[in-house]
Amino acid sequence: RVPRAKTPEQILRELQTLYDLGYRGHIDLVDDNFIGNKKLVKQFLPHLKTWLERHDWPFELTTEASINLADDAELMQLMRETGFFAVFVGIESPDEETLKAMQKKQNTRRSIAESVEKLYQHGFFVNAGFILGFDTEQGGVAKGVIGCIEDTAIPAAMVGLLYALPNTQLTRRLAKEGRLHENSDVQPDDTGDQCTAGINFDPKRPRLEILKDFLTVVETAYSPEKYFGRVARVGKQLDSRGRRYKPGLKRWAKELKGFFRMAAKMTANPRTRGPFWRTFGGGLLQNPRSIRYIGMMCGLYVHFGPFSEFVTRRIRKAIAENETPDGGPAAPHPTTAPSALPNPPPSSPTAKPTGPDTPKIAMIVPIRRVGTASRIPASMTPVFPSWKPMSSM
Repeated sequence: RVPRAKTPEQILRELQTLYDLGYRGHIDLVDDNFIGNKKLVKQFLPHLKTWLERHDWPFELTTEASINLADDAELMQLMRETGFFAVFVGIESPDEETLKAMQKKQNTRRSIAESVEKLYQHGFFVNAGFILGFDTEQGGVAKGVIGCIEDTAIPAAMVGLLYALPNTQLTRRLAKEGRLHENSDVQPDDTGDQCTAGINFDPKRPRLEILKDFLTVVETAYSPEKYFGRVARVGKQLDSRGRRYKPGLKRWAKELKGFFRMAAKMTANPRTRGPFWRTFGGGLLQNPRSIRYIGMMCGLYVHFGPFSEFVTRRIRKAIAENETPDGGPAAPHPTTAPSALPNPPPSSPTAKPTGPDTPKIAMIVPIRRVGTASRIPASMTPVFPSWKPMSSM
């Protein structure tokens, strides 16, 4: 398939519509890989910069891109000049064999930590995705993922379990091998997130080991000391010189109100009180230009802290269900017959094709209207937001 892309004129018309409606603030450029066609992106960004200048910089931007963005200094500079402040990167795994198997060779043969540091130096803080449950994983993967998260100092490390989506290469292979679970295309009851609904197939590594590794990663990465320690390190490196977006008085008032609400929550919790104030105070002294973004990363913990506790409870329950009284694995889950592919209904939220042959359509929408369609948390919309989870927006 030939990936499709919107023209600069189409995208600028969408921006103009949002501007005319009175929207100001954060916009996420939703694309599976914003730099999938660098030539088109480099042609588009000057048009976007001109439009933003003409309208007095009403928006600041985020997007999703592959890690090899760090290899292109010209493109990073263009994005910086156009008002980007954060990028979601799919790191997925620290294991090279796993990355090759999932066709993410751009993540191999490089220091992930050095690449992420280049993004910080160009003014982008980084959110990243990690996945556990691949066939090529080895024992000790939890240690590798935790090490990668800490080495890169990425605060918002979104860790999930591998889920075989309908109409993908992975699902077709698992079905052919007879490893895909019955009703694998049906969302389990009482689940609505990738963190607790994954592994809808028989993995090669024992399911119990995967769940225990996942639990270790989540509990470690989202302990207050670890999380705020990473924010503090990013705060020292993030270069915010030359930012053009300036919130108006109403926006500043809203952000300050949100900040005080967030600070009150952090202060009331003895586990977060010290790490939060050390991180925010240190950022204010060491890198005041970046304090809005340091505050943003701190604020994300209002969501990530409770959510990580929710996930650990669910995973502990899953571990108990997958263990026999003597501590061994439980009976395997029923699977489909080999090559029996499920046929998801058209209305299924997971029915859209994904993978290397997925058509990419650039789409621009304000993040609050994207909801769960984006992997940039909704709480990033205002810098010090009102702290509502995406599901409530």
